[in-house]
Amino acid sequence: MKILIILGIIAFIAFSVWMAKRNGVTAEYKSKEIKISTNPDEPKDFGYKMVWIAVKTDKKERIAEILELKNIQSSNWASGIESAYNDGIYITPMIGQWTLAVGMKLANGQLEDINKLEKILNKLSAEFGEAQSFGTHRVVEYHHWIKSINGKITRTYSYIGESGENIKVFGQLTEPEVGLNLINTFSKEAEAENYWEREDLVYADEEIVMRVAENWSINPTKLTERKDIKKELGLIGK
Repeated sequence: MKILIILGIIAFIAFSVWMAKRNGVTAEYKSKEIKISTNPDEPKDFGYKMVWIAVKTDKKERIAEILELKNIQSSNWASGIESAYNDGIYITPMIGQWTLAVGMKLANGQLEDINKLEKILNKLSAEFGEAQSFGTHRVVEYHHWIKSINGKITRTYSYIGESGENIKVFGQLTEPEVGLNLINTFSKEAEAENYWEREDLVYADEEIVMRVAENWSINPTKLTERKDIKKELGLIGK
């Protein structure tokens, strides 16, 4: 009887993980009508439970074109970020040398989304020199960071903790990753039976995502602290 109970629990967990993957990490976000405002306002911090792209340019319209956004309209920060947490993509005013495209719809924790993001970043960086993407969602412990320079991906790291596996890992460690010994289920070390018992492994989390983002370009959780954000409206599209 105990064996049957254990098998039942294992089957339930496996089914739950499969459902989470099928539905994607954005399943909790429901599309709703957002009232778009163009009243000038101050920058809004974001980052947790979010996906964004950072591009080294001030050309918001061109970013929207490459992302193939539709129904584009001007928006302030408040309605832009609210839309990004629903079914829209918000392209921010320029932050230092960077412009961000923000929206949970950019990726939902599956390999096909990472591959699509890489293609978008390559197109952006081929035109503007450098483009990056970051994503984090604490509910299923989904995290990624990707960098493209001059049309080529130089680093990809993506991990989903709910299933305990990497989605994709590529390229050399960058400065903020050095010394972390991030889990890599594609590595030869992961083939060892005691791999999961190692105490030196580091599991990706939202704080590491922000640390990498801050080192590479912009930490969006600290926007309200910055003094180099252009005072203008952003763009919203879908």
